[in-house]
Amino acid sequence: MHASDDLPQLREAAALEDLPEFGLRYLFDDGSDPSSVTVYDPETLETTWITVDADGAVSLEDVR
Repeated sequence: MHASDDLPQLREAAALEDLPEFGLRYLFDDGSDPSSVTVYDPETLETTWITVDADGAVSLEDVR
């Protein structure tokens, strides 16, 4: 068996209509001139979050 014979099957486009939803929120360190953004789950804020420097952040419009 070749490695390419063992690739997972791609899901059909119709199956992608059921995308997962995430109840995430975000905060900027400064609303008028943010230098970082923090993304968090309001249910577990005390244990899980991620903060990204504004220079390294990517617009959601650019995420694929």
